[in-house]
Amino acid sequence: MLIVSIIGRPNVGKSSLFNRIIGKRVAVVDDMPGVTRDRHYHDAAWNGCSFMLVDTGGLEHAAHEGMAREIDKQVLIACEESDVILFLVEAIVGPTDLDVLIAKRLRKQDKSKVVLVVNKAESKQATFEMAAFFKLGFPEVFPVSSIHGKGVGDLLDRVAELLRQVKKPVAITIDKDDCPRIAIVGRPNAGKSSLLNRLVKQERMIVSAAPGTTRDSIDTEIEYKGSPIVLIDTAGLRKKSHVDDDVEYYCNIRALESVKRSDLCLLMVDAEGGIQEQDLRIVKHIQANRKGFVLCWNKWDLVEKDHTTFDHIVAQSRKTYRELKHVPMVSISALTGQRASLVLDRALEVYARMTATVPLEDLREKVKEWVKVHPHPVTANEAVQITGCDQFLARYPVFRFFAKNARNARESYKRYLANKIYETYDFDGCPISIEFHDKRSN
Repeated sequence: MLIVSIIGRPNVGKSSLFNRIIGKRVAVVDDMPGVTRDRHYHDAAWNGCSFMLVDTGGLEHAAHEGMAREIDKQVLIACEESDVILFLVEAIVGPTDLDVLIAKRLRKQDKSKVVLVVNKAESKQATFEMAAFFKLGFPEVFPVSSIHGKGVGDLLDRVAELLRQVKKPVAITIDKDDCPRIAIVGRPNAGKSSLLNRLVKQERMIVSAAPGTTRDSIDTEIEYKGSPIVLIDTAGLRKKSHVDDDVEYYCNIRALESVKRSDLCLLMVDAEGGIQEQDLRIVKHIQANRKGFVLCWNKWDLVEKDHTTFDHIVAQSRKTYRELKHVPMVSISALTGQRASLVLDRALEVYARMTATVPLEDLREKVKEWVKVHPHPVTANEAVQITGCDQFLARYPVFRFFAKNARNARESYKRYLANKIYETYDFDGCPISIEFHDKRSN
């Protein structure tokens, strides 16, 4: 896949240009400098030329310590990966000292693949001042307005021309629609990016001890045991009352949206801190969206334990929290790699169960036994009498029960039937749905 990266100092409009090129708002955009931290990848195309577009964190002048150093590292990795680099500067303020330093760095990389883009050039006056940017040492200058779209078409014509000159070996492309999409979710600092890095075997995400490091939801394609998988790293999900600014608010929404577009989720829980209220909110969101999931007890290397500790935690969790009763659990250390691959094994097992079917005649016989042992409770209205059942083919297990007066079926009885199905058939980790319909007997 050909790669185009957008590089520049903070707050020049890199994410806005990224969104403009791909045609929808994917990257988080805010007036606050430094919003983009990780490299953000997305498929893009122009005039028959397909490529991967990469949004990057802003290059900082004092990039020698802390988060600034990590952003700088990520940008340099993106440069090494790129076939074309869009060096973005700002028309309003003209070339700054930092722009000059970045230009010097980019010229050392490969001047021939750098395209100088002057953003926020929607005014006529800005167009007349383009000559000032030639001192950055690049032969072409493309004035654009990422907000209004001005000049972006001409820029992409040039990008497509450069990409057609690139010779790369043909790679096998993963069809994202036909492989499992696994979202890694959890509270801030639970180890989501560390797990992804461990699974990917490269540092694609920034990993930091500071909570809230990952702000966007990012897709990474890997191959595991000969099969393609898409991993989705997400921002840590905080309580609404703990979301401090608009950026975090939109990132929370982005993480929740990532759950919706996934097939199943890996819920990372800090084994030292145990299950918190926010973890249960995430569980509720996963189950409400009918996604399978595996619970990962991370930082297991830091827990004082013996050979019974894990079994005790699993049993206690399932006893205390009804929603975790049939959820597979794994103890891991994303930092050391302890049982990290087991996470994918469990996830793929759940993925296979999501569309599994049960023997229909056996199910119907079992239902007769369950109803005989525990009939539907007597209602004040008309009695509910089950007359038949079947399994509806869907992306998650759906069981339809046909009954007289089906509208009176109680949620507690639906939970009873779901639990019996879990106990009888292999659907651990899957969101079983129980539906009641009025219909004649089978």
